[in-house]
Amino acid sequence: MTAEEWREKLASLPSKEIHRLLKNEPDVTAKISTGFRPGAETLKNPIVLKRLAEALPKNPKLAEALKGLEPAAIALAIPEPVVLVPSPPKETSAKLHLKLKEQRAALKEKDMQLAQQAVQLAQLEKERTATLAERDSERLAREAISAKLERERRRKMPEPVPVSPARLEPTPATSRVVGATITEQAGWVPDALTRLLVRGHDATVLTLSRELLTDDTLPVMARAGIQGVYAFALDSLGAPEAPEQCRAATDTFLSAGQLLEAAEALRRSFTKNTPSAAERALLQRLLALAERRGELETLGQWVASQRNTHPSAFACLCKALESAGKKYAGLLPTASTTKLAPDATVALPTSAKSVASVTARQLVTAVDVGESALIAQARTGITALRTGNPSLAEALLEAIGALSAPALTTLTAARLRPVIVDASNVARHIADPLAALVAKKQTASVAQLLQLREFLLSHGFFPVLCIADANLRHLVSEKVLYASLVERHIIRETLAGTSADELLLTEARAHNAPLITNDRLADWGKQAESIERLGFTVHKNGICLLPS
Repeated sequence: MTAEEWREKLASLPSKEIHRLLKNEPDVTAKISTGFRPGAETLKNPIVLKRLAEALPKNPKLAEALKGLEPAAIALAIPEPVVLVPSPPKETSAKLHLKLKEQRAALKEKDMQLAQQAVQLAQLEKERTATLAERDSERLAREAISAKLERERRRKMPEPVPVSPARLEPTPATSRVVGATITEQAGWVPDALTRLLVRGHDATVLTLSRELLTDDTLPVMARAGIQGVYAFALDSLGAPEAPEQCRAATDTFLSAGQLLEAAEALRRSFTKNTPSAAERALLQRLLALAERRGELETLGQWVASQRNTHPSAFACLCKALESAGKKYAGLLPTASTTKLAPDATVALPTSAKSVASVTARQLVTAVDVGESALIAQARTGITALRTGNPSLAEALLEAIGALSAPALTTLTAARLRPVIVDASNVARHIADPLAALVAKKQTASVAQLLQLREFLLSHGFFPVLCIADANLRHLVSEKVLYASLVERHIIRETLAGTSADELLLTEARAHNAPLITNDRLADWGKQAESIERLGFTVHKNGICLLPS
């Protein structure tokens, strides 16, 4: 039977019987139910029936079972016989009217009682709210008085007695204790902020960092670490002020004598093809610090490691090193001697069979479609390969970077974080409202959605799950491109006639991931408040995420 004949036959068969047979064929069920919820009702959908009809010629066992089913019986509507009921006597009718009148009066009385109780309940709720507000006011007043008394007590404390310089000379043991204390004070705050940043609390890190950096009593090491975390948080969100803050973090790290931390912050400040004068000056200070401490070789190894992990920043860094003079020419890495074609097979040292033998193109495709398990295994294998065979690992990463820079970031980033994207909201976002008013025609943009997706992949977000309303395909101008994205499972569509909001919230909670949308989701109340929501803007320099 052809696919068209199968479609006609499947339309006549009972969907419950088809669903019963498909339970024994999980692979076929998964293939035909992509984008739909599996069930007997779903089998009535023309798209699902078409997929099943195309899959049956490849599955003769299931086809034979379906041929044995009988078509669904057509139920004929038989009118029920009309039974004439004699009208009740006049006396019975009068009694019924009287009883009905009494019941209506009783219901009216109950409604009045319920209304009175509702008024009393509202009054009690109002009194309760006033009591809670009064209690909170008293608590705040007590805390303010306690803080004032504490300040007065500290102000009236006697000044410390000056100690002669001779008594300030610590013994070797004392020096070690003091040094450990200073190190501890300088380390725990940046470490705590870094843990928050890894868990995805970018907005909290930004707020705490701003408050801490206003404290002039912070030790130099602590200030450097906090400034660095603050700059990295801005950079992960793509904020316009991120490069300036990265330069400030570089300056602070250099003042604290932290070489590699300063180098990493300087690398994040390279956002253009050519380094600025300020970045060249910071690089000169970095080189001087490395030379003074005898760590030029360490710095050279760090520079070489940036070739594949951050290719654009690496090119800018090489330009800055070339202008630094011949004295530091040895830091410029030589070209890689190993070259790999995109389809050349590489054996990764891992126990996972799925990535034991891969190509650069396969890994890029896995990133593209969001295969989380395979990418996690590949990241482990690439890390091991960098230790055992650095030249081969560098060649593989170079081949991946030539195919897709976002895929290279996904495979080499220090941390990955899943993210959910409201594809309909992003595609309909108006970057230039004035231009939209002139055009008087608003269409959804697939290119804008892909631009945001590439930005997220380039900033360590993976997998990127894009969920769209079913009607988005009718609003986009690039219909062929949109259909291919849906076919490759890069975009997931909801069922026709349903909103994507519920699925977006469900996926965000299931993956513990932020939701990228400018929609406030006001209709969802506490369900929307329980997830992290990030807004976005599209400007001439790219994308910027906005903490909600």
